[in-house]
Amino acid sequence: MLTLHKRLLELAYAKEQLLIENDMAAFSTLVKEEAKLVRQISQKEAERLQGTYELDDEEIEELRPVLFELKRQNELNATLLEQSLRYITWHLDMIMPEADDFTYGQQAFETRSFSRDV
Repeated sequence: MLTLHKRLLELAYAKEQLLIENDMAAFSTLVKEEAKLVRQISQKEAERLQGTYELDDEEIEELRPVLFELKRQNELNATLLEQSLRYITWHLDMIMPEADDFTYGQQAFETRSFSRDV
């Protein structure tokens, strides 16, 4: 269980770097690996709850700081993702402004009648 969580923490650090480098292909691959680890951890947790797997006190003490660091790192990654999405949205708004922003937009076209009568 400790090994799985340590690996999950390593992936969280790697995710931060990939977010900073904007390497979404590698980020996607990493997320898939992370999902596999989470499934393995869930399976171990289910076994622990059924009593077929037991953590000793030493493992619990080693696991606690890893979990705190994992939580902190995941919060940082969530903040980075949120900032990235805000940046993308800002860029999209700059490239494709709302139709109302145009002087001769769709709304202006629909509200005016064009007549060629003289």
